[in-house]
Amino acid sequence: LAAAKGPFASHFLSMIPDHDGMIRIDAKRMSDACEAYGEKIKSEFGLNEDQCKEVDAILTEFKTKRKETYDQWKPQIDEYKNGFERLAKLQNDPSRSKVESLRRQQDDIEGKWRALGKPILAEIDSTMPELVQKLNSIATDEQANPKPEKPPAKDAKGNPIRKQVDFKYEGEGPISVKLVDKIIPYFDMSVGILLILGLLTPIASLAAGLFLASVVVSQFPGFPGTSPTYYQAIEMLGCFVLAFADAGRYAGLDFIPWSFWNRKAKVPA
Repeated sequence: LAAAKGPFASHFLSMIPDHDGMIRIDAKRMSDACEAYGEKIKSEFGLNEDQCKEVDAILTEFKTKRKETYDQWKPQIDEYKNGFERLAKLQNDPSRSKVESLRRQQDDIEGKWRALGKPILAEIDSTMPELVQKLNSIATDEQANPKPEKPPAKDAKGNPIRKQVDFKYEGEGPISVKLVDKIIPYFDMSVGILLILGLLTPIASLAAGLFLASVVVSQFPGFPGTSPTYYQAIEMLGCFVLAFADAGRYAGLDFIPWSFWNRKAKVPA
């Protein structure tokens, strides 16, 4: 997603939480995001007054840690913010995408800008898992029970199963990029196995074709600066052919349900 280019690049990049880093790099916006997360923790778990004070204390502790980071990197942060404004002006100039030398210059500027913010954002990101863990651990097992109408269940190791409230940046959707990254390998493997066996071929082929289409669109063919996606485009067309040609019916396990269905449908003369 981060490498998306072309007319639909903005849609792909918007799926990445705080893609440009302008929330994390800004002390006030980051503090507001953490405060909103703290309020969500309080409401989701139904915390009492003492627990709410503990949430506020943890938020203050991490706000102090972030302030040290912001103070340490202040010159670089100011430069990063100025670079964002400069880059936005360049991206709004349509002539730059048509001239190769100007496009390369813009890519070089963007690369240096991202490299400048990378260590700052990484340092801020490194504090977030601990913040999430500490705030979630405040709730008791009963408060964190995902099914309040039933007694707290336990996993295979005997630990109570607890509801987890995740931190999300402004504009982040219900499905996180981390979740998508976990799902894709299983999706690829499942679709591949189904296609090899010829089982549920139309559905598997259509799913694979749509996934490959999203890859092709993320590097829109013919758009300046995009990477070639010829292989993905050919595979996409092949998957769509399989989806609408009933391939599994003649050379796969789809033959079994198809023949059974036809046998039932035949009416004796």
